Amino acid sequence: MSKNRWVIVIASIVLGTLQIEIMYDCSLQERNFNILSCTEIVDIPSYIQDIATLSIDSDSTTIVIDVEIADDLQEQIIGLMFRSSLDWNDGMLFVYESEKKRSFWMKNTLIPLDLLFVDTNFRIIDIKENVQPCLSDPCPNYVSNIAAKYVLEVNAGFTNMNNIKVGDLVMWNPKT
Repeated sequence: MSKNRWVIVIASIVLGTLQIEIMYDCSLQERNFNILSCTEIVDIPSYIQDIATLSIDSDSTTIVIDVEIADDLQEQIIGLMFRSSLDWNDGMLFVYESEKKRSFWMKNTLIPLDLLFVDTNFRIIDIKENVQPCLSDPCPNYVSNIAAKYVLEVNAGFTNMNNIKVGDLVMWNPKT
């Protein structure tokens, strides 16, 4: 086998492996980042089910949200991209293996969202409200102020309408 063929074979194996292991989480990077420098390895999904019901205790009210669970690389890459609508009490919960600053952007996302960053104890630790779709590059990053293990995306205005605030408790109930 020629030297060029070996290079192609080795490059294919390396790139294939990287494709499986790269997790988009560039919270400590600037807008111009190298994808190979912002990775997180996720060996085992945190949850088996793809949907769940969350409830948030805010003041004297309990808010119920049906969520899709994004706990693997492919689901987290796609997120809510290309969706033209989201039912009012629906959302997407991004689940990570560890707690660290999280960064999201709105490229190819067609609807405005609220981003709720949640810690290991299921407390909301940061909220980015009314995050608008990104229509052209460069797209801004929305980074949590402190480390988060989960990120909940809901319709823009949902947080304000339901008086959800930092410190509120999120409860996770799998659907049966």
